[in-house]
Amino acid sequence: MIQVKKIISGGQTGVDQAALKAGLDLGYTVGGWCPPGRLCEDGTIPTEYCLKETEKDRSELTPDIPRSQRTELNVRESNATLIFRPQDLNYDPGTECTIQFAETYNKPFLIIDPYAVDIRSKITDWLITKHIDTLNVAGPTEKKSPGINKKVYGLLLEILSGNP
Repeated sequence: MIQVKKIISGGQTGVDQAALKAGLDLGYTVGGWCPPGRLCEDGTIPTEYCLKETEKDRSELTPDIPRSQRTELNVRESNATLIFRPQDLNYDPGTECTIQFAETYNKPFLIIDPYAVDIRSKITDWLITKHIDTLNVAGPTEKKSPGINKKVYGLLLEILSGNP
């Protein structure tokens, strides 16, 4: 059985907000860290996502990557990170930064193409075998991968429904 109790993410458009919305809609506790000022690519992160603002925008470990402090804290404070990365996505520094932090903090992570066939069972099996209580969900913004918010939201609703 899936043991996830809390879903955290950084609040950006696309994957982050899809995960937080799915979590709220299913009755999960949601949270995480977001950039100072609750900034995201389309303005301000909605207040219904109970996120804490980081002190700085950039992590000392990745000073060249915007919003990397929230990425570091979300990886560090979770049991594992589910990374949605479409196969056709060009290099995305934020997603690569997430992988780097997962490796740095020795946290399990799964990289999955949300448009691939038969991924629901792969994600479910991973969530079960890793005994994940607090799940960090990461991936590209809506601007970098149009339509990803809707796709990830639907996937997470299917996978996590009935498990809060």
